[in-house]
Amino acid sequence: MGGRYLLVADPAETLNPEFDLGVCVGRELIARGIHVDYLDLLASDVELPSDRYLASLPVREILSSDAARSPFWELGERRKADVREYGVILQRKDPPVDDTFVAYSRHFEEAPPEILQINRPPATYQLSEHTLILDYPEYAAPTWVCSTPAELVEAVRSQGGEAVAKPKNTYCGIGVAFFAPDVEDELLQRYWSEWGPEVVVQPYLAAIEETGDLRILTLNGRVLGSVLRVPRAGSRLANLHQGATAARLDPTPRQLEACRVISRELRGKGLYLLGFDFIGEHLTEINITSPTTIVQIGQVMGKRAEIEMVDELERMRLTQDR
Repeated sequence: MGGRYLLVADPAETLNPEFDLGVCVGRELIARGIHVDYLDLLASDVELPSDRYLASLPVREILSSDAARSPFWELGERRKADVREYGVILQRKDPPVDDTFVAYSRHFEEAPPEILQINRPPATYQLSEHTLILDYPEYAAPTWVCSTPAELVEAVRSQGGEAVAKPKNTYCGIGVAFFAPDVEDELLQRYWSEWGPEVVVQPYLAAIEETGDLRILTLNGRVLGSVLRVPRAGSRLANLHQGATAARLDPTPRQLEACRVISRELRGKGLYLLGFDFIGEHLTEINITSPTTIVQIGQVMGKRAEIEMVDELERMRLTQDR
């Protein structure tokens, strides 16, 4: 496989360069003379058989990338490309993990195994970012997965204090709600009606008010950096898309141990780029579909983390080629 990269993502007009990893990584790839193409998933026909789908990807070369410019990408003319042209595929489709996400992922499952995919399906749709932590109870916050309204009521009541509920299949803090243990059943039923069929419940961790929510971004076990998400005044949501601000907080030894242990295991599933979320010492989520915050890591740590990321990607690609 060659050294060309493919960036698979949502339509460019929906991407936010303030957060998007593909914009800054694309700039670094181009600066190194590495060709990178962009595939708008909505421009591809997921109804095609996988062999035809992968042989006729409607791509456009990213000629230049600048987050401060509008539009942030200068794109070449659309052409049909075969997946075998690429040495690395960056899968950047945002959740939710819906039928569209699964349909395109199943095509890329059929790509030659020697192509490095970050991250590689099917694990990206078979595993849940909200419940993957259940495999690592020694590091994780207590977590309940509710499949019925009755289970939701039971999980909330059992906390002894405030509970945090979030839909299993959303992201960026969408659908997150806080419930007191004596909340009326009617309110929980209403929440279930909107966000079922699966809801995750965790205890409210007061450390979020003291230290916020720490994201540690790793690639192939290498820590690219970390950023603390601090909720805005009057909010308890620590998502940057929900108005939180970025600050610096260095990870603790236990947090780094969790990242190291879990990264090593998830590599075997084709999951290399991971976003670990901690409140205090408790791991609350492991982001695997399209982890971000690389821009904010650069801002708070005073470095260009995308340089380290491309260094590691190239090392992985060359290793894979052998």
